[in-house]
Order: sequence, then C-alpha cells, then structure tokens
Amino acid sequence: MAKEERLYSVKDAAYATRLTLNSFRTKVSKLGIKGTKKGASVFYTKAQLQDIYDNKPSKAVRTLPVKKARAKKSTTRRIERKERAKR
Repeated sequence: MAKEERLYSVKDAAYATRLTLNSFRTKVSKLGIKGTKKGASVFYTKAQLQDIYDNKPSKAVRTLPVKKARAKKSTTRRIERKERAKR
C-alpha cells in the first residue's frame, strides 16, 4: 500500500512558503492552484507548496492573441472633407 502524502493546512502552508495568510491566498488564486477540501478547510500537498513558492501556475497560461490595428477604409466623404480642409 502506498504511503499517504502529508497535507498542509492553509495556515501551515502559508508559513512554509514564507508568506502571510492573505498574500498566500492571493498567490494561490492567481496561480490557479486548487487544494483538497475537507469541509470548510483547504489542504495543500508538498508539491503544490513548492509550486507556490516557485511561482509556477497549475496549468500553462495561454496568452490571448493580440489584435492588430487596421487602417480605416477611406470613404469618398472622408476624402472630400480632407480636400475641403486643405483649401
């Protein structure tokens, strides 16, 4: 039978990663790391704590495609307005 992995409570996990409780919770939510829940309390494994300490997100973060700026189509009205402004 495999040895069970030790689970750390939020308070212990924050202490282990050298963070305050508030900054630990913020960091966990930004990295997207999900702990195991038992009732109202959440527990984290040693591997998850190492990822939190190293700032590794739980999944590869995809960057959104960048929209390229396009030149507006010049209409006949805009051309006429520009010509009037030049006069």
